[in-house]
Amino acid sequence: METNNKIFRVVLVLVAILVAAGYGLVFYLKLEEPVFFHHYYDQGVYVDREHYQQDISFNLGYITDANDDRVVIDIVFPDYPELTVQASEYGYVDPFNWGSGTNDPPGEIYGRYSVRTVHCTIIELPNARDFDGAVLSQAKVLFSDSSEMTVDIGEIHFYRYMLGETPLEHVSSSGSSDGTGKTSYRMLENLTITDIDSPTVERFKDRVQWKVNGSNPDDAVGMTFQERTILDVTSSVGPTDDIVSEYTLFNIHPILTFTDQEGTQYTQRFLNINSLYHSHNFMDLYRYIKAREAM
Repeated sequence: METNNKIFRVVLVLVAILVAAGYGLVFYLKLEEPVFFHHYYDQGVYVDREHYQQDISFNLGYITDANDDRVVIDIVFPDYPELTVQASEYGYVDPFNWGSGTNDPPGEIYGRYSVRTVHCTIIELPNARDFDGAVLSQAKVLFSDSSEMTVDIGEIHFYRYMLGETPLEHVSSSGSSDGTGKTSYRMLENLTITDIDSPTVERFKDRVQWKVNGSNPDDAVGMTFQERTILDVTSSVGPTDDIVSEYTLFNIHPILTFTDQEGTQYTQRFLNINSLYHSHNFMDLYRYIKAREAM
């Protein structure tokens, strides 16, 4: 009987230790506050002679505790506080019914963490022409419990574009979940590439490879195309051992500048370089949060 009592006491001690360790682990893994991913987007804004595009949409992702029942209900960008932005974690929201939605928190659960997506729609721009070249780098986020936080979101670059006659005819575009993409154009007259610009690509040169007719972008400057020939722009996005870079979201639009025989210049953006899709798991999220020093 005495032996059984000793075994029982040992079992109770072990259970108590495991329970304490479990509570300690939960406390250790708990986030001090939500952690927003870094985002690097090139965002086009269509402008014609009298009007500009409305309902410009992009997503912001973040990590929070799995049991966090708050949701983002509003966002203000301190760089441009005059922007009218509609923000929701439930996808499209009827602008005439801001209180609609469900009580269940959205997001995908991975162990102790939840990965959320905030759908942002700019429904009114102050002036699209003045907004050309604007950069959003911070967001003031309001949650459904009235708490708020200001976070660094990366860099969202805006550029304006207009539709008009161009000597490039779009032939086809394709993309895959493995990060590869290809876009083809047909030249409608003799053209020479005179400049290629994309400072954001340089930030991800360890992950992004892209080529113009099989040549590196720098080597493609000066390349001449005859009328009716095909221009192929290919890209691939690879993995990296840097977990912060791996979980950074980007959507990059490099600019190719062409010059015709009369010296007239044309620009064309390539829209097929992005890392907007990830396969998350708990251990990688833990590594990311630890690397961001958010625990």
